[in-house]
Amino acid sequence: MASPAAAVPRAARTPTTPQKDDKRKQILKAAVKVFAEKGYHGCRISDVAEEAQVAYGLVYHYYGNKDGLLAAVFDTNWSVFAKAINDVAEQPGLTMFDKLQQIVELGFQAFEMFPLVVKVLVLEFGRNSRLGEALENPAVAGVFASIARIFEQGKKTGELYEGIDPYAISVLFMGMLETAFVSFVLTANSSRSKVQSHITVDNMKATVLSMCQRALLGAVSKKSAAI
Repeated sequence: MASPAAAVPRAARTPTTPQKDDKRKQILKAAVKVFAEKGYHGCRISDVAEEAQVAYGLVYHYYGNKDGLLAAVFDTNWSVFAKAINDVAEQPGLTMFDKLQQIVELGFQAFEMFPLVVKVLVLEFGRNSRLGEALENPAVAGVFASIARIFEQGKKTGELYEGIDPYAISVLFMGMLETAFVSFVLTANSSRSKVQSHITVDNMKATVLSMCQRALLGAVSKKSAAI
């Protein structure tokens, strides 16, 4: 099965002039808005062209089709996230929790700054058949590998409870973040359930961090309990 990048036509991956690059960015920005508002199945290329204020054929010229356009949205934004996660994982002198905290902060900061991008990423890739393709993308695999390295570090230092597999917990950790964001983007604030209405971005972030600290910090938790 091909990765999302494979869906992007060759023309979209070749070097472009600054003017053409601006047009591509303009189209991608419009695509994020349209995908977030209408979803993949409800979105048409003509909707994106209208939002971007470009000719209908220009979208096809750069991205080939709707799959290619969505793949480009994914690759462009996820690669930034992947690099940031890898940078955190490689930082020396930090504890496992320090690194997990930075990742959580990065995720929620991205959500607050670019809510439509996060909505498209978690709903269009995390909740449908494209997830299988996305997981074959090197940038996606790299994020899980980076987080697993952080948990491997915690295993060596005794921060991670014995019996917790670093790779399994990396999947659960990412799933927890995804679920946190889905709870905000799945419905508009005005139509959120009574349970959801009591949850703010700040207390969701604080809860995620608290769960990581209390459930995962083996040696630290034991030491604190002994004091």
